[in-house]
Amino acid sequence: MVAVKEFSWEEISAPDFGADTRQAFRAAVATVAATAKEKLPESNGRVEKAMALVLAGDVVLGEAHTATVYSQADAGTSYTVRPGFCSCKDFDQAPGQLCKHVRFVHPKLVIS
Repeated sequence: MVAVKEFSWEEISAPDFGADTRQAFRAAVATVAATAKEKLPESNGRVEKAMALVLAGDVVLGEAHTATVYSQADAGTSYTVRPGFCSCKDFDQAPGQLCKHVRFVHPKLVIS
């Protein structure tokens, strides 16, 4: 089990988001990434790409376990993510249908 402090998006995006909190957030993301890499060695770089998306702020959480994840390659493109689904073209090809967009939006699918 991974112990991770939870932060709201409001906390993370606040102008006074402190260095200690920022470091804790980055450490939590790194911990989830390390666990995902260990459990899914066939990920072929998807975990690192997912981590970059989260750290860049390209994941916007929605209601009912949904999220919008913005493309790293095309600023005008976003993907809809919900449990068991992502609208990206890699979703059906990714091992276990765990594309980089799904990995950090629903990490319990990866590390449970």
